[in-house]
Amino acid sequence: MKIIMGVDPGLTGAVTTIQYDTMTVLETDDMPVLVNQICPYLLTEIIYRHSRTYNIAKYVIEDVHSMPKQGVVSTFKFGRSKGVIEGVLAGLHKRISYVAPVTWKKHLELTKKHKEASRTLATKVFRTDEHWPLKKHNGRAEAALIAYHEGKIRYEKESTQCHKA
Repeated sequence: MKIIMGVDPGLTGAVTTIQYDTMTVLETDDMPVLVNQICPYLLTEIIYRHSRTYNIAKYVIEDVHSMPKQGVVSTFKFGRSKGVIEGVLAGLHKRISYVAPVTWKKHLELTKKHKEASRTLATKVFRTDEHWPLKKHNGRAEAALIAYHEGKIRYEKESTQCHKA
């Protein structure tokens, strides 16, 4: 089984675990936010539950950076959120992979499109919208697409190498 966890690290982000070979969303959780910050204790519970329940092969975080015209406080909070996620995964002894937003969005042809496009594509890829029925659930869809992108890169490369032999 090819199971991948994708993490959209924003305050409206999510943690989503997929089974790539069946294009199934196994579980998704919104980022646990308390007082406008990701709560590391609740995030640990979420990630631990996913990793205990599923044999996750890969953990992928969207590698976010500051954006133009983003304020200093906003940039700091975004960086802190990413650091909390990295700390939780490291504390659970999980190896982390990173993918830049521009990389996965370009590969999935989502560049310069609004967040709604992520929900639409995720619904097409996973053949359901049950995990992201509302606009505010775009973080769930993006976390699933981050995991999906990793699967496409990793497993398509493996199958191409097998056919060349």
